Amino acid sequence: MKRTMFMAPVFLLVFFVPAFLPQSVEKEFTKQKRVSQRGIYVTAWVARLPKRFNALKAECKTAGLNTFVIDAKEMISRPYLELARQRKLTPETKAAANPWLAKLAAELHRENFILSARIVVFKDDHLVLARPDLGVHLGGGLYRDKKGGKWLDPYSDEARLYNALMAETAALSGVDEIQFDYIRFPAEGGARNANYPHAKEGVTKVDIICEFLKDVRRRIDPYNTSLAVDIFGVTAWQSKIDIESLGQDLKRMAPYLDVLSPMLYPSHFHAGYDGFANPGSEPYYFINTGVKQAKVILSGEATVLVPWLQGFNMASPNFGPNYIREQVRACKDEGLEGFLIWNARNDYSVSFRALSK
Repeated sequence: MKRTMFMAPVFLLVFFVPAFLPQSVEKEFTKQKRVSQRGIYVTAWVARLPKRFNALKAECKTAGLNTFVIDAKEMISRPYLELARQRKLTPETKAAANPWLAKLAAELHRENFILSARIVVFKDDHLVLARPDLGVHLGGGLYRDKKGGKWLDPYSDEARLYNALMAETAALSGVDEIQFDYIRFPAEGGARNANYPHAKEGVTKVDIICEFLKDVRRRIDPYNTSLAVDIFGVTAWQSKIDIESLGQDLKRMAPYLDVLSPMLYPSHFHAGYDGFANPGSEPYYFINTGVKQAKVILSGEATVLVPWLQGFNMASPNFGPNYIREQVRACKDEGLEGFLIWNARNDYSVSFRALSK
């Protein structure tokens, strides 16, 4: 808390004085729209470590990867968090570019990389702690998922505005793409009994997610910034219960999206799924089948599929370079050249060995 309070005035200065931004940001407004192609996820922390980040860039070039999906929310949220804390966040609040993100975009563009700014949307400890009234509730307190995470109520106009302003900030900062994660209602633990204080009569979960995407699309279109969304791998199967509980109807979301990235990690499917005792041992099947399912749902839509692949060892006794190659082959067999590799620790040694020529 002390750190947040200390940093807030500095970022508020940036928020209200956009003249301090690099001139390169202005040039980004005329860029051609680009979407994720072949890349990896990187934390903001690693992106701020020059030696390690430069090594990742070099390895990516060798492996034929050209996209970085980098966490942005914590770095760009502080001015909006402070306004929300003071109850001064309103529809009249103007977004402004963020110097750190603008510099990062310019750096990556000089090396011909694509930058996708990852924004975790409704799972948000920081804003819920600052404004419990905007959170999802359970019983007499705040709802918490299995990891203790707190969630914003997607029905809240203020919660959606908060995230939309960050998407606009990313676009103003010159990123190529904004990738939303956790753009859904919570589903873990006691979520079925959760209370949404801002729920609107006659408005479904799917309705409110689509309303949010529509607003973001309107804000970022002037900057030719692409919009991508991560979804649970199982969501590609689109059962009615998943649609209703998560609020993710892929067909209704598609008109607002440039990219859909299903997280098809084999190890995340439960034992016995589709008849496999250990799905984590079946890299080809779950990627290939998930892509097929998503293609059927998106038939006729312009949305591009760029799936997330499993770049980590979890319940996968056969994990290794061939595990990565099998996932890539599963994409190619369905006509997809694009993919993203996830490793929370940013350890891509196995993936680089698999892909380097």
